[in-house]
Amino acid sequence: MTPATTSPMRTSKLLVVLALTASSLLGACQSDPPLEVAPSVSLSQLQGKWYEIARLPRMTEVDCHGTTAFYSQAADGSLGLVNQCNVGSATGKLQTIAMNATVPDSSVPAKLALKVGGYAGDYWILEVGANYEYAVVGHPSRLYLWILSRTPTLDESVTSGILARAEAAHFDTSKLEYTPQPPAGERNDLDRPQGTVPEGPHASCALSRASSSGHGGAAAFAALGSILVLGLRRRRAAG
Repeated sequence: MTPATTSPMRTSKLLVVLALTASSLLGACQSDPPLEVAPSVSLSQLQGKWYEIARLPRMTEVDCHGTTAFYSQAADGSLGLVNQCNVGSATGKLQTIAMNATVPDSSVPAKLALKVGGYAGDYWILEVGANYEYAVVGHPSRLYLWILSRTPTLDESVTSGILARAEAAHFDTSKLEYTPQPPAGERNDLDRPQGTVPEGPHASCALSRASSSGHGGAAAFAALGSILVLGLRRRRAAG
């Protein structure tokens, strides 16, 4: 009897949903203070390629190598995200996930809402470098955290400062996983995603907003990450 097969894209979405649903249940048991975000964020300056330096463990990034995220801003102001990594090794199978992020409250551009497969969740920019040379993304549940850099490595002193501030914000940095990046000449030298990129959800398909308690689902990702949709919660389609 031939076993049923599932498309890689459907499997990736299923993993995202399962991971985010589990994190929402765990997050509801926490009682952390409000999470501060970067006071002023320019989405246009977030555009381009990011390398994942470290992340808190996620089901959708198990054994990921060379994780990168590509951000691009659309004419309507939304942010398209494409996360890629090689699974198993620097030359392993390429995994690609596309997502879309919007800004529910224009007065707080650092608080993005990431959408994937009919789910949406908080994807917050916690801090950025003075020249957008690095960025830290997290979720109010403290179950998700990504450290991103414009280069495959980040200065040790910069990383130490990020970790200290993340710990002060109640993230468990002892659980961070540091992402192996391949040497020069490999995929990560590319200035755009490799191969075919699946179409992510568009802002015109935006789902109705629900209030963010900080413990509503978790988002992915990927990343770049992650990356990447956090605090997922099923939302009814608008209108």
